[in-house]
Amino acid sequence: MVESQDDFWENINHYWFGLGVPICFGLGASIVSLFILISMSENLENSALLFLATLLHMGHAVAWPALASFFFLRGKKSEKLSLANGAKLSLKLYAVWLVFIIAPFVWFASTFNGIV
Repeated sequence: MVESQDDFWENINHYWFGLGVPICFGLGASIVSLFILISMSENLENSALLFLATLLHMGHAVAWPALASFFFLRGKKSEKLSLANGAKLSLKLYAVWLVFIIAPFVWFASTFNGIV
């Protein structure tokens, strides 16, 4: 089956949308809140500090997999397989993120808490 060039570029756009939006939104929210916390931590009230700390952790821990799962299910339901495939790769990258980045930090924080 020969695809038209418009279908080809539409599939490419759907793939990168399913891959990039969850990663950029999840990590972006975490990084922006981290920069605000670093630069303004002594000027913030406790409620704002708590909100930014929560956003820091919820961005990559909740927003990334939730958006990727949403796009995966949306792509399957609407039969846009390129969107579903991009979201599936985003979920796989999230698993790699958890295993190689988050898990060592959690292990280090729980093991050496108060010792170092």
